[in-house]
Amino acid sequence: MNRSFVRVALLFSAAVASSACHHAGTAASTAASPSATPQGSAAARASNAMPAGVTMASIALGDSLFHAKTCVRCHGADAKGAQNGPDLTTSTHLHVDGTYPAFVKLITSGVPKDSIKVPSHRFAMQPRGGSQSPLTDDQVLAVAAYVYSLSHK
Repeated sequence: MNRSFVRVALLFSAAVASSACHHAGTAASTAASPSATPQGSAAARASNAMPAGVTMASIALGDSLFHAKTCVRCHGADAKGAQNGPDLTTSTHLHVDGTYPAFVKLITSGVPKDSIKVPSHRFAMQPRGGSQSPLTDDQVLAVAAYVYSLSHK
């Protein structure tokens, strides 16, 4: 099973479980205060670290699209890079500053051949994943959310 999907599913489950406990009335008054949330929990880190517009659902959709569309060909099934695309799981990025808006812009506009920074990556990154089945605006946002999540664990 895809480790990224499992990670997203576990984080989503933790957030749902946390919300269910809170709404059941168990320690409702203390759970609402910021100091009551354990800062070390995965759910707390995920909810605090995600930019506006990035949700667990958008990350899961982006994961599906990444693996169903052309992204996987160059970046690999594990997103750790392949012959024609860089590793997306590290905090060092070749063409963006690592922010969610930068990933959205990069996926929307692509990377022209003359801007590719690694000589072994011989092909341009096509805008929106290519002209045969281009990503819609909502799909671009979802794939950007997934790619953002890979390097912001």
